[in-house]
Amino acid sequence: KRLQAILVDEVHCIDEWGKDFRPQYRELSRLRHYTGQDVPFVACTATCTSKTFDIIWHSLGYGHQPFWGIDMGSGRPNLVFL
Repeated sequence: KRLQAILVDEVHCIDEWGKDFRPQYRELSRLRHYTGQDVPFVACTATCTSKTFDIIWHSLGYGHQPFWGIDMGSGRPNLVFL
């Protein structure tokens, strides 16, 4: 009754690391057995493709629950790829 939310920062790592390095990342939806649907799962990332979004959605067990998304864009003028 004390757990208010589950927050996963850098959630894109579910896709990037979940296959080999941390396969448990793709099984976070198992927590739903303990939390039910009353505890919100919050997923944060600054880099997420559509494919990765689908993997995150499934891995966190969102199902048909309400979804709120904020797209802040990906413009990072201070970052340069070399």
